[in-house]
Amino acid sequence: MYKNLQPISKTTDKNMAIKEIKDFSYAKEQISAPITVAEFYEACKDFPIVFAKDASGTWMATAMLGFQDKTNLFIDENGAWEKQRYIPAHIRRYPFIYVNGENDQLTLGVDGEYKSEAKEDEARKLFDKDGNNSEFLNGVLGFLNQFHSDALATATFIKQLEDWELLEEKVANIVTPEGKNYTINGFYVVNEEKLKHLSKKKKDDIYSKNVTPLITAHLISLSNIQKIGSK
Repeated sequence: MYKNLQPISKTTDKNMAIKEIKDFSYAKEQISAPITVAEFYEACKDFPIVFAKDASGTWMATAMLGFQDKTNLFIDENGAWEKQRYIPAHIRRYPFIYVNGENDQLTLGVDGEYKSEAKEDEARKLFDKDGNNSEFLNGVLGFLNQFHSDALATATFIKQLEDWELLEEKVANIVTPEGKNYTINGFYVVNEEKLKHLSKKKKDDIYSKNVTPLITAHLISLSNIQKIGSK
């Protein structure tokens, strides 16, 4: 989604604002989106939630938004997100994102295409006349901080599933109404049979960590795999 990612600086961006984003065209090629455990209960109603590892080996949860290359099934030709469907926070945080800076410190970045000095965008200025964070920017930081915290909790949750030996790699076959077949691979799900036959110690551990509802939401979501094939 980010075509021209730039760090935000009080020095270089002191007069900058951010253009209003009027639709979701920027995400029309996203066939998946990272989601956090805080989103499971809403996301499971609309999307398959599966697990995967990123390039660094960190576990993440992903909402499947499509199965054909560069085709987000939930965004129409006008850039509108399908009504009554959950919009992942990963999509909503755009054009902002945290990036790893020096010493792995998080730095706020933005897609440079949305920087503006136009008067019509002043309500979304990054800094006030004294160089302090604007109310708009503080709102952005609050959202990103919560997302980052939830993402860490999500990685911990999935690593725990791995430690409990509950994850299995799966392949999904999707058949469209036209009879075309698509194969999706490289993702993990909870093995229900293993879940049923856990030792008492592991069951007690799951119960104590209060993650049963998250596992249930994930398993419920898997019924959406065939549903997205019929969109």
